[in-house]
Amino acid sequence: MSDDTGARPATERMLLDPEEIVARQAYDIPRVRLPGRDTVFRPRAARLRTLAETSTIGDYLRFVATIADAQQQQLDSYPALPLPPVERMEQNRKFGMPPLNAVSLQRAPAWRTILRSLLTTVLHSELPAPLRVTLEQFATQVDDYFEAQASKLLSANLQGLNVAVAPLLAAALQVYFVGMASQFTLEDVPALGEASLCPCCGSRSTASLARIGAQEAGYRYLSCALCATEWHMVRVKCTQCLSTKDIHYQSIDDGRPGREHAVKAECCDACNTYLKILYLDRDPNLDACADDLASVALDVLVGETGRPGCGVNYMLVQGETAAP
Repeated sequence: MSDDTGARPATERMLLDPEEIVARQAYDIPRVRLPGRDTVFRPRAARLRTLAETSTIGDYLRFVATIADAQQQQLDSYPALPLPPVERMEQNRKFGMPPLNAVSLQRAPAWRTILRSLLTTVLHSELPAPLRVTLEQFATQVDDYFEAQASKLLSANLQGLNVAVAPLLAAALQVYFVGMASQFTLEDVPALGEASLCPCCGSRSTASLARIGAQEAGYRYLSCALCATEWHMVRVKCTQCLSTKDIHYQSIDDGRPGREHAVKAECCDACNTYLKILYLDRDPNLDACADDLASVALDVLVGETGRPGCGVNYMLVQGETAAP
């Protein structure tokens, strides 16, 4: 099986060796799975509410479900979000960067409109009093503050980031980036030299999913935390350092055989990190964001060994809370 089984630009295809050509013909699966406008937030909200019924953090999962509902409403309100200039995206591709480079992208004002609408919707829901006060204060901030906070979040700079409102900030950015990514075709998203980063926006993944379906059954895709694009990576390979040695798995002991666990932590001894892997053949309703949140006990279990996670979940940003 080839490490990269999707189509590449013609200039790269000419460089394939005979073994890789045969592998591609035998395992012709999409290299990238782009998000759909109705395949991210709506099913995520439903999954979160299902998980909340039996979770010890049920209230928070329901809160994130409310956010996901609002995200879908906002996405439905924008038939086509403005894409960056074609020249800029072509320049990114030329230098091996993703077309929607999240760190360097000059964001359109639409994302801030989405943020303010999300805040209005969430503030009309039932919230704990302290959270309501925090969100009300956040909603009064000026555009420059929102832009500065967004840049910190997307560059993983926690210095001065208001983590208390980061989920709402991230929610607006997710709508914006999913809306843009959903307008792409596979040809618009070439392969990156950095296999651990999203080829569409350059962000990290939340988790990986072992997929089901006639064409993709058993293949592993990483799920972008920002734009929800998925990209193929071979199984039993560290998504951080790409090592194929000393990979092992941990899961929560619930009395069932390990082979039945739908969520596991794939641990790498080479770089001492882990990323969760979700097995859709064991539960077809799994969602990278929702099930990563709901399996926080697994993070605690693995974290006790001193092993940090290398995934990103913008609905659970950790750090110090900064006053607006």
